[in-house]
Amino acid sequence: MLFLQIVLALPLIIFVEMFLYKKFLLKGMVYRRSISENSAFEGQKLFLIEEIENNNLLPIPWMKAESRISPNLQLASAKNMEQEEGGYHRSVFSIMPFYRIKRKHEVTCLKRGDYNVGNVTITSGDIFGFVSKITSYDNETRLLVYPNPLKHDKLMECFHSLQGDVVVRRFINPDPFLAAGVREYQPGDPMSWVNWKATARTNSLQVFKYDYTANSNILLLFNIDSSSKQDPFPNEEQCRQIEFGIHFCAAVVERAIKQGIATGFCSNGHFRDMTEFVSIPARCSQPQLFTILEAMAKLQLHRALSFYTMIKNMRGSIPKDTDILIVTLYSDESIEEEIFHLRRDGHQVETFVIGERGVV
Repeated sequence: MLFLQIVLALPLIIFVEMFLYKKFLLKGMVYRRSISENSAFEGQKLFLIEEIENNNLLPIPWMKAESRISPNLQLASAKNMEQEEGGYHRSVFSIMPFYRIKRKHEVTCLKRGDYNVGNVTITSGDIFGFVSKITSYDNETRLLVYPNPLKHDKLMECFHSLQGDVVVRRFINPDPFLAAGVREYQPGDPMSWVNWKATARTNSLQVFKYDYTANSNILLLFNIDSSSKQDPFPNEEQCRQIEFGIHFCAAVVERAIKQGIATGFCSNGHFRDMTEFVSIPARCSQPQLFTILEAMAKLQLHRALSFYTMIKNMRGSIPKDTDILIVTLYSDESIEEEIFHLRRDGHQVETFVIGERGVV
């Protein structure tokens, strides 16, 4: 008799359950996604944080949070987190009434870039699977991944191969007769530079900071083109060379600013959803370093305009006391002509060509 009563009441239970979930499912549900840091360097680890609140009398038997996260952001394998090809991730939840769940997923930043990790599609349903609802959360949760500057020894190897040039001499050989304060010791500094009084006072190794006889600014010009006939999408080898160039530029900017040289950065590349080329005037400060690193993180691998056109357009606005470092994957007559005009205007110009094995 009890079994018969249950069988007869089951359709009514299912009908009531369907009615309630169809009307109230996801009402009062709050989903938040954030990231522990808004910016990081390549190789750095941080956390993707998910928070779900069910402010409803109805439990949520199952809910999926699906999103596409760039494969350049590697999520560590975690419980209730599925990962598919193409960077698709799925989190599965089950939430009781008036309950909150908070989860942290470790993320490793593999490659420089400007990423949005906030967009999520939520799918949920009732116990019996008769009712389902889908909603989207479009949140601008941006993560900037800065390029790691080239290591000190590799950078110096590139510069020493061109040590006879004026711009390079200024960059790697400070004037030992112009002391301009102290700074922290860096790998490669000779022991003769150590300021023992400052070291004793700060309890950390300090060296003399030397100024330069010619106190010019440096403007770094980076050519995003892989050839004179730029393809819309560079091939794998060209992308590798462009990325090496970006990391090389990051190291140049970091070292120059640390040595007290006002440094600017320009590239004929552009940011996502923008058409203008990148132009950052020369300054010397820690914020300037991160302004340029941010630009490098956002830089797309195709041009806004040709490199020689960019130089031609900006040539008249470059201050007279500016030395110019050009980093490019190739050189041709048009670029050489613009370099000739820069030198005729009184600028010291040095060119670094990125070959298959780095700077040549």
